[in-house]
Amino acid sequence: MSQKIKPFKAIYYNPTLTSDHSLVVCPPYDVINKQQLKGLRKKSPYNFSRISIADNNDYLKSNKTFQTWLKQNILIKNKKDAFYLYEQNFKVEKSTYKRFGILVLLKMDKKKIFPHEHTLHAPKEDRRKIMTATKASLSPIFVIASRRFKELEIMHKKYSSKKPFLCFKDSDSNLNKVWIIENKMDIQNMTKESSNLSLVIADGHHRFETSYDYFSKNKNKFKDLNYILAYITGPQKGLMILPTHRVVSVEQKGKVLLARLNKHFIIETVSKNGLEKKFGLEKKFCFGIFQEGKFYFLRIKDMQILSRIAEKEYHSLPTCILHNIILPLLDTSGDIKYTHSIEEAQELAGIKKTAFILKTVNLKSVFRVSERGLRFPQKSTYFYPKLLSGIVARKFCKE
Repeated sequence: MSQKIKPFKAIYYNPTLTSDHSLVVCPPYDVINKQQLKGLRKKSPYNFSRISIADNNDYLKSNKTFQTWLKQNILIKNKKDAFYLYEQNFKVEKSTYKRFGILVLLKMDKKKIFPHEHTLHAPKEDRRKIMTATKASLSPIFVIASRRFKELEIMHKKYSSKKPFLCFKDSDSNLNKVWIIENKMDIQNMTKESSNLSLVIADGHHRFETSYDYFSKNKNKFKDLNYILAYITGPQKGLMILPTHRVVSVEQKGKVLLARLNKHFIIETVSKNGLEKKFGLEKKFCFGIFQEGKFYFLRIKDMQILSRIAEKEYHSLPTCILHNIILPLLDTSGDIKYTHSIEEAQELAGIKKTAFILKTVNLKSVFRVSERGLRFPQKSTYFYPKLLSGIVARKFCKE
């Protein structure tokens, strides 16, 4: 029986040449906008975004940069197979959290690894081209075990008291630490427990599907091509999911808007702080609206309206209810803008648009929906913080 996870010989920045890793790492490719990309490129001529994001769709240039950095020992390859323990310390509002997981090669078993969001063609095509050009997995997908990964917790306790291989603060002031695990017994213990874990993809749906397709077409060209670079974590306090609010152009304003929604929702005018407080207390489905300088709190009163959504698993998901029930009650136009901050939602809405403020989805809902083979609407979950690209990469090899 093949292993679910494997250690690997990772590609990483040469620590003797790279004294400050905050200058060379970058967020995942899909959350970097043009302005952020310019800022990353100014930080260092060796910022990983020069490989992970193809300028003007020049994927051969990305590969040339990758190969050049390997030849110049800017990037080096570990001579030993290893796991990489990755810890992030961060703040959300005024509270401090810690999240840790393990970077490994993960077998792409579609029967035991569950997606939770739909994918789009364009991002998959982009990742296919970058993978084909570089013959590498440049950044890990993010997966979560459905139950406690006890050996991971044991390894974190053991290694976190040691000096890390990497330790730096990123652009969001989050403290990142990495330890290399080469001890065969430690690797064996985590490998053994992982065989019984069900996993859900938190981030990296496009990369997973692209990698699986690449494996299907190139099975015999490289060793362990049916394994993907992955970060695995388990349920823990630091596994943070932020809400994703929507900003939309809505024709109805003020009293007309409220009249459209009044049949199905109890509506109160509130302050921003009042809205957040009510979110914390209300157990039934509720949401907020910001329009023309005012906040409203809406709580469902007509539960029967949920029957408009055929799949009962969706009845507790804020984004499903918004897109299937609330927005169809209104006249909307244009593209939807997304944000995880109520303050930014206010700013994006201004005086012309309407912000829909949503509660976050909990981890149990993510597992319940995904294990049934169902999918969330796009941008339903935002796992924070994102995993940084440039910590480790995996080059495809024949041996």
